[in-house]
Amino acid sequence: MKTFPKFKQPDNHHGIKVITESLNTHPCCPHGPTLLFSTLINNQEKRFFGCAACRDRKLCSFFMWDDKPRKVLDSQKVWQEKGVKFSKGICHRRLFIRLNQIKCLPSSKRIFCSSCLKFTIDEEAKHIGHSFLSNITDYQLQHPSELLPPLDDAKMEAQYLFSKDSVKFLVDTFKNLGFRHIICVGTPRIHEYIQSSETNLSSILLDFDHRFHNFFGPLEYCWYNMFNNHFFFHEAQSVFKEYLKATKGEQTVLVTDPPFGGRTEPLIQTFNSINRQYKNLTNTENNLPIFWIFPYFMEPQIVNLRPDFKMLDYKVQYDNHALFHNGSKGRKQGSPVRIFTNLNPSKIKLPEEDYKFCSKCSRWVAKENKHCKTCGGCTSKNGETYVHCKKCERCVKPNWRHCYDCGRCAQVNHQCGKIEFTGVCLHCKAEGHKQKECPEIVKSEKVSRKRKHTQKILRNKKIKMDG
Repeated sequence: MKTFPKFKQPDNHHGIKVITESLNTHPCCPHGPTLLFSTLINNQEKRFFGCAACRDRKLCSFFMWDDKPRKVLDSQKVWQEKGVKFSKGICHRRLFIRLNQIKCLPSSKRIFCSSCLKFTIDEEAKHIGHSFLSNITDYQLQHPSELLPPLDDAKMEAQYLFSKDSVKFLVDTFKNLGFRHIICVGTPRIHEYIQSSETNLSSILLDFDHRFHNFFGPLEYCWYNMFNNHFFFHEAQSVFKEYLKATKGEQTVLVTDPPFGGRTEPLIQTFNSINRQYKNLTNTENNLPIFWIFPYFMEPQIVNLRPDFKMLDYKVQYDNHALFHNGSKGRKQGSPVRIFTNLNPSKIKLPEEDYKFCSKCSRWVAKENKHCKTCGGCTSKNGETYVHCKKCERCVKPNWRHCYDCGRCAQVNHQCGKIEFTGVCLHCKAEGHKQKECPEIVKSEKVSRKRKHTQKILRNKKIKMDG
């Protein structure tokens, strides 16, 4: 996840922004090239570098103001030593050999040391007082995400893992769309399913969890930080390049499930970089298809940076989160997690038991999603049936009511008064208003509705004259 370096913020401090630029000249911490951020202090922009993997300086203490002389030469040795220590003891080839030795043993003799994070064979003396996972089955070796306890540090690498239904839906969708090469960025369960099943699919896993070195070979797994597109080992970067070349620019898709607390700007930068690499290595002009798993309320941030992305109604479920699944024990409106893709939504069929096809939108939508004739689309986002407000001229949540004092729809028990917005519009980039209130969009929508109304009147007149 993204880091926000911890420093005292004065009262006149404003929100932190990510400066998207090439990371080649950025200083590095153990987690790869740092990101450049900006903030306003005393109405002046201040820029600083921070870790691309951690949101807590207790986890990674790197912090550097950009306007200070960069003492890279003086500090680089210190951070290089920290980087070496961070990856110390990890030799992927050696761990892969150990994995093959473990596979030859009966389940009763398979032991994984949770303290050392590696398999052990007749080495009890080296692991006295450690905690172990034992009696490991063949299935668990092929599905380490079900064997290993999920990482739960919300400020670094908290893991929420897809349910089996969601995994099967995604893999079946890839097969139905004709994809054969799957790039799994932070989606270990998709990778496990493909590797352990007769799917005629190939996959490679790029993930921040270095424990996977013990369960997948050097050609199947790369230790990777998606927030700065950093491979921790040069050999892994070469493996990924060879995988891209082998796809020949055909039948390839990238599926990713970033930490929900992560910033969208560096993620977009990473996916754009992978796309350029994919096109250069395979000599194709086609963009790499992407399935991005993220909460529905992040749609404005994603679409603003990648207008070609569309949100599907499919509710992605997770095994280890109380709210990220459907059913009586989950969130009332079902999981809030959706799929964003740069493919045409009309090509993606959703399960008929929970979804329906809208002929007017030419796409599959949730059964509770009602088509609005005025808006010209199925407008529901959060799992409820939205209602159209004529005064706001848009669809809103069903429990909202129009407030004449505020001049907009809001929750019934909201506090009236003008809400000062100090951010930037995601559409026109101007300050002082949100995207939904953008004058450019409002004007465009009014012109569109007026045009449709005129066309409807002319069409009705023609029908009467023909009659």
